[in-house]
Amino acid sequence: MPRQALDQAYEGLRRVARLNDFGGVNYQFEVYRWPGSNDSDRLLRSRAAAYALYVLAKGGRADIGQVRYFHDARMNDEPSPLARAQIGAALHHLGDRARARNAFRQAERALGYRNSGDWYQTSLRDVAGVLALAAEAGETELVDRLRQRLERDAPDAGRLTTQEQAHLLLAANTLLERAGPVSVTLNGEAMAERRVLANAQRLAQGLAFANAARGPVWRTLQTSGTPLEAPPAMSAGYSISKTAYSMSGSSVDLNALRQGDRVVIVLSGQPEGARTYPTVLVDLLPAGLEIEATLGPEDGTGPVRWDGSRRDGAFAWIGEITRTQVAEARDDRFVAAADLRGAFRVAYIVRAVTPGRYTLPAAQVEDMYRPGVMARTATSSVRIAPRS
Repeated sequence: MPRQALDQAYEGLRRVARLNDFGGVNYQFEVYRWPGSNDSDRLLRSRAAAYALYVLAKGGRADIGQVRYFHDARMNDEPSPLARAQIGAALHHLGDRARARNAFRQAERALGYRNSGDWYQTSLRDVAGVLALAAEAGETELVDRLRQRLERDAPDAGRLTTQEQAHLLLAANTLLERAGPVSVTLNGEAMAERRVLANAQRLAQGLAFANAARGPVWRTLQTSGTPLEAPPAMSAGYSISKTAYSMSGSSVDLNALRQGDRVVIVLSGQPEGARTYPTVLVDLLPAGLEIEATLGPEDGTGPVRWDGSRRDGAFAWIGEITRTQVAEARDDRFVAAADLRGAFRVAYIVRAVTPGRYTLPAAQVEDMYRPGVMARTATSSVRIAPRS
């Protein structure tokens, strides 16, 4: 990376590390408050400062007095285990072993903390993150305790959040470095690569793996293929529905379309909780349809003005259309992304272009950082008759 870019990044981190001075830092330090949230602007700033001090220390750019001040004066007010461990790792890189060890002890005691207002934080993420930082600082006994905890408490891979996946990867990397070289045999022969691809025929012949090294080896198994049946509708933290209308708002039977017909697809639903949900919504397109336009808030019911008047869009019959950060009409799908704090409604216009009978894929909505929090509609069909 160019030196100038690194210097600018370090200067930004120095400003973030100053807990009481965030002038000139283009960073969001305001926490959205909702009933049941225990997060605050002060806690967010403290977590950000801990991470900034860790990065600065690792890069040889930290002020040791500033890191020691955080440890001595602010550690008891910082509930995040990961932030405490970041201060411990920073102190380790700066050569203060006594304070570093104490910071890691405090981080271990704080494990289990839950910040309901921080959608990035989970107890599992904290365990994995503290383990990786402890290994970096040479805290061998703590690493062994947390490794056993991870082996006992880690959920199935399909239930992991993106943050949990990232920190587990960091933890696994540090554990592999401590374990020494990996040596695994496949059917009695040394493996040249750590990744094995096997189709059904190869699986039927049998695959026998054996660990030829002294340390433990972790394995990941992934399967892929085409399902025999379309997955059913489901709801796990969200609700979603998909409805087709004519351009004037009347109901449309998607099995009675004619070539050239235009249809408005409306996707609506809501998350179950009260917090902010960083949401992505994907609606795959049947082969016989093409997206003509996406609809925005200005196309639906308009907001009430100060004088009681309201300017509605051409599709006011849809109701209020949710404002999104992203709303894209791709060749094979409609994609939208938004930070939701309640019900949502998005819409787009399609045209029937190719006669035939097609599968209508399910629409799906999910939390971008918790893939297991999601919902999808049922799969159905579309029939398009020739224009004549």
